[in-house]
Amino acid sequence: MEYGLWASKKWLTYLDEHSIGDPDRTIFQHILASTEVWARRVNGDSPMEMPKPEVSEATLEAQAKTWIDILQTRDLGEWIHYKRTTGEEFSMELGIMAQHVINHGTYHRGELRGLCRARGDNEFPDTDIAAYAFDIDLAK
Repeated sequence: MEYGLWASKKWLTYLDEHSIGDPDRTIFQHILASTEVWARRVNGDSPMEMPKPEVSEATLEAQAKTWIDILQTRDLGEWIHYKRTTGEEFSMELGIMAQHVINHGTYHRGELRGLCRARGDNEFPDTDIAAYAFDIDLAK
């Protein structure tokens, strides 16, 4: 979750500094919406619509805190029963669900990278997990 926060902050800064709008902002907001929905599912609420969270650093921080709190207080092997936005009922282990949240964000940040390249912009942030590990090591 700390990696996801680090990577999303880098992309948000990039989007803001370069005044990039849609479709990039819509994709970024989708990352935030999905992160929120999965946390709500863990806590027993299965929303039937995707929320439209504010695209801000405060939202990123709050979502990371929510997920870190969940992972520190719940059993990763716990089965979470939820409904998709279509109403279909599913169950998933919390640990797999958390991994999905991170992978989902990574997937869509890769999509943002592809959009940048298609525009001829190669100055986008490197948010690979190896870059995160390197960045964290430098901070020590």
